[in-house]
Amino acid sequence: MRAAVAHADLPAALQLRRRAGARHTLRDRWLPELRAAGVGLVVGAVFVHPLFLPEGALRAALEQVDAVLEEAADCGAAVVTTAAELDAAVAAERLALVLALEGAEPLTSPALLGPFFRLGVRLLGLTWNGRNAYADGCDLDGGLTAAGRDLARAAWALGMALDVSHLSDAGFRELLALGDGPVLASHSNCRALCGHRRNVTDGQLAALGARGAVVGVNQVRFLARRPGSPGTVDDLCAHLLRTEAVAGRGTACLGLDLARGYDEAVPRPLDDWRARAAAEPEDILEGFGAIRRLEARLLAGGLPPADVDGIVGGNLTAFLRRALPPG
Repeated sequence: MRAAVAHADLPAALQLRRRAGARHTLRDRWLPELRAAGVGLVVGAVFVHPLFLPEGALRAALEQVDAVLEEAADCGAAVVTTAAELDAAVAAERLALVLALEGAEPLTSPALLGPFFRLGVRLLGLTWNGRNAYADGCDLDGGLTAAGRDLARAAWALGMALDVSHLSDAGFRELLALGDGPVLASHSNCRALCGHRRNVTDGQLAALGARGAVVGVNQVRFLARRPGSPGTVDDLCAHLLRTEAVAGRGTACLGLDLARGYDEAVPRPLDDWRARAAAEPEDILEGFGAIRRLEARLLAGGLPPADVDGIVGGNLTAFLRRALPPG
């Protein structure tokens, strides 16, 4: 089974490097690592850093989408927008990229949702951590605004899936009550194992499982480590196993949210991010290649090979086949 990753800051990393004059970053930096790790599917999150808000949000998001489209064409990757395109990319063993908006801040008008859909965006997270015109993020306690409810319905009507990672608890409840369109948590862990409010509760996991969603384990250390643990692969396995136990078999997948690729691209001196990473490393996994180490640990723990295959790639791929427009 080729591996599939539900969340990577690939679009933002490409955009920041292009602003610095670099080209062919997907071909030269990302694609060799993904191929070596056996990764065939990546959800690329268009993420606009708060420093660019509010005026620069739309520009930055469009630059990110353009970077992915151009660099994918440059190296033979496929930006897939339908289930048929996904199946064709898998059959041809091409890297399949699915575009997502991590936070609706670039949608300075709800009318921009359609243009982003036509550019290929198929997943939408209403918020990052804070508040915007559509909803409260996980740092706050409010739910969806009237504009947020309208935007969510419009996204489902177009054929998009809505991502609840980063959404507040109240927003989570309101979104799932709003309609029966596809939802997922692309990079969220179990709050019962790590109490950060970015993670999802057992009740939320059960609700996601009932909706046919997937939940991607997040390997960022402060969101994954259990009490008393420094943050290890065993913590990630525990989150995956609990997700499957509470939400149901076939719900867990790899969100990952590897920080290094984005951090490398942030415009600051090279020795600065290296010093920060050494002092307080965010990533538990050293890169996409560590997926195989995680896979081996799950197998060694007695999880059936078919279930491991699902976690590594099959569950996310199957979800996207259901959630994407058929083609």
